[in-house]
Amino acid sequence: MLIGDELKTIYLNYRIKEIVPFLIKLTPKEKKETAVILKKYLNKDWGYNHVSMLATLACSSTQDEYEKWAPGYYAAPIHLIDELFESYVPEWIGNSYPFLRNIDYLKVLEWQQKGYLKLNDEVCANLLSESLASDYTSEEILFTYPETLDVHIWLLFQYNSSIDCHYQNGRNWKELLKELVSENKIDRFKVLQSCLDAVHLNFSKDHNTWFLELFSHLEPVNEEILALQDNLFSVFHTSQQSLFVPVMKVINPVIAEADFRTEYFLDAAMSLPGLQVKNILNTLLQILEKIAKNDKKYSEEICLFLLPVFMNKDAGIQIKAAKIISKYGDPDSENLKNELQPFVESLLSDTKVWLEKFISSFENKEIQVSVEIEESALWHVSQPVSPIKTVSDFIFFASQVFGNNEPNDFDLFLDAVMRFNVEINEEQLHQLEPAFKAALKVKGSVGMHHLYASFFIKYGLLKQKNRSPVLNEAKKEFPDLENWVGKRTPLIFKAYHQLLSGIFELLKQGKNLPLLSISDHTPCWIDINVLIDKLKIYQDQKELPVPFDLQRAVLRVKKENLEDSEKYARQQLHKDYLKLLEPVFDSGYFKNIYGKDDLNGSFGRKPGIRKIYKGYVAEEVPELRITIENKEISAEAPLLDHLFNSYHGVYDQDLIRILYTAPYFSGSVFAKKYNETLSNAVYQYDSRTNTEFLDAWMKLDLPFQPVHYLFLSAAMFSKDKTFSGTAFEAIIHKIVSDDFDIGTLGIMISEKINFGLVPVKRLTDGISGFIGLNSSHNRAFEKLLISILTAINHPVFNLKKILETYYELLHLNQSPTDDAVIVKLKEWENENNLKKMIIKLKTNERKIV
Repeated sequence: MLIGDELKTIYLNYRIKEIVPFLIKLTPKEKKETAVILKKYLNKDWGYNHVSMLATLACSSTQDEYEKWAPGYYAAPIHLIDELFESYVPEWIGNSYPFLRNIDYLKVLEWQQKGYLKLNDEVCANLLSESLASDYTSEEILFTYPETLDVHIWLLFQYNSSIDCHYQNGRNWKELLKELVSENKIDRFKVLQSCLDAVHLNFSKDHNTWFLELFSHLEPVNEEILALQDNLFSVFHTSQQSLFVPVMKVINPVIAEADFRTEYFLDAAMSLPGLQVKNILNTLLQILEKIAKNDKKYSEEICLFLLPVFMNKDAGIQIKAAKIISKYGDPDSENLKNELQPFVESLLSDTKVWLEKFISSFENKEIQVSVEIEESALWHVSQPVSPIKTVSDFIFFASQVFGNNEPNDFDLFLDAVMRFNVEINEEQLHQLEPAFKAALKVKGSVGMHHLYASFFIKYGLLKQKNRSPVLNEAKKEFPDLENWVGKRTPLIFKAYHQLLSGIFELLKQGKNLPLLSISDHTPCWIDINVLIDKLKIYQDQKELPVPFDLQRAVLRVKKENLEDSEKYARQQLHKDYLKLLEPVFDSGYFKNIYGKDDLNGSFGRKPGIRKIYKGYVAEEVPELRITIENKEISAEAPLLDHLFNSYHGVYDQDLIRILYTAPYFSGSVFAKKYNETLSNAVYQYDSRTNTEFLDAWMKLDLPFQPVHYLFLSAAMFSKDKTFSGTAFEAIIHKIVSDDFDIGTLGIMISEKINFGLVPVKRLTDGISGFIGLNSSHNRAFEKLLISILTAINHPVFNLKKILETYYELLHLNQSPTDDAVIVKLKEWENENNLKKMIIKLKTNERKIV
């Protein structure tokens, strides 16, 4: 019988007793033939069982080959492997963790004793670490073979393994190692040192934490800590900040010992004062004070060492640091005063009181020469948008537009198609092949790119007499333009589809007309006089504009100098064409059609619960949603109806294109984006798009509506630092403007705090970073905190931090405590953690009065 047939017979009839004799008799050549058969059938016709597993083991020429074929979860038939190994053992077996992990640690050591294999150290560490999950007792695992305690147990400290696991039988390595140390079965000091060596391998956060916990669990005495202090200090050079506090707690008892190497500690811990982590700084300050108290020669060095702590805006941290300097620092030290000077602007009011004798001499000088810069830089400087000037420029631009995401690119493209339509000849159509290829590449996309690509393909099919292979392929991949709209197409895309369909009809007729709704200034503005001139071209050719093109143009008109422009329009346009601009010149035009919610973004808000699914578990989280409903509209409804009633379904840069469709009426776009991605603190996503969206809004330089304040308040608390940073930049930019409603923003923030949607610390951390920018911003932030505090209806977690920030602003602004805030303080005066702060605020009130 042929080798292949014999193997199939054994496998298909599961003749398990025959498989080992069959494998033993195979020559090297026959093993290769068997391997080919396994490759062919294992993942198709055959499943995995003991027969196929043993055959794979015996016929794999390399470790990689075995691990590629064999499933790691299949139980190994130990008695049959024993039988196989009596005659043949793969030379790679001692290095194969995927195979050996299915074999018990003690069994693997038995094979090693028999000379079947030489066990790889890393594999050994993993097998030993997992052995506690077996049915063997701890004594059997540890004492059956001498090399377990002599060699293998130390491998646990050298390789990444499962040593930190807790097993269902209640055993764990932390207790087991402590027991071995206490019984003098292994060297105690070597274990302590190996723990720190393992931390420095930095395999993972859990790995490092576990070994440092083991070190502490062994309760090292002072002599042992001092002997290993250099190893402990070197932990401060790792990137894992969560280890710093445990290390400082370990070394704290030996600070005052004569053998403690203070200079080495300060050198190793040099970066710690600049960290913004409160528990690290608190622990560090305790140690620094202990050093200064124990040995006066380090007093000034300690004072200089802790100065970066003052970059932290936490009042408690700053005061602790200030007390150390006040107690141990020399007021006559010019060096200390000079080194402290750069940090003065970061000092909080109470901190300055403690450091008065160190800073008064140069703080007064700064007050005399301080000059405030009240004006902030513009967020965006509007620039002219130049249309594409020649057909050659259009051919070059068209090949790039479908790969770009600039909001104005599609308008420039469409405008060029309209203006050059009658000029483009067959040769130039041939030159547009790269552009048609670029359009074809977006066949799998959605949104504007796909819509404009469909339009362009349709245009190419219209114009080319001899269709190119690219266009023939594109015709198969794209729907006809008239069939582009689907059941779930957002209404706003249906509006754009009608825009393109109307323009396509003009192109079919060979019309040479400009696109009305292309912006002439960034980010999306249209000068009314430019629009009037374009309408005159339509008037002269006795053509009516495409409705959605005209409506979008009207909605993008910058509301400046409209009185003079209306006179100009009356001079240039006949009555029928002048009437087309009525929405521009009649300030109440849209108010007579739409409700204030849509026009002013003043939607209602409703607290609720959202279910967040993590795996198979549903978690209910609070959320604050905007109450906005979509209405049924007809296909002939105006553009604003399509915008106000469109379910979202818009992504990435298309969102900005929709925002720029009607910049003065962006409320519904913000509302739907907020409900989708920012209504609760847990299910927040799309931070990049949200950041770009907020930036795009700020470029418009328009007054904020209520929904914009709500969006901004959610952005401030985002976990994404880029998004929250952009939100705080927007606040800094706008908060001193006359048209910025600080009170509304404060109410939006307090709502989120009241409902437990956001952590207070993100607010206070953000504001603290801008305190002291200038007096105008200080006064504005004071108003903001007053608005927030008076709207908080119960003592929320970390309310103390808001009160501390408010207190600091009162001192900077020399303001009395607000009367409405005093009322709130009376409501909260029985809260233990607020009592001291409330007393300070009341004392401030008496001081100012």
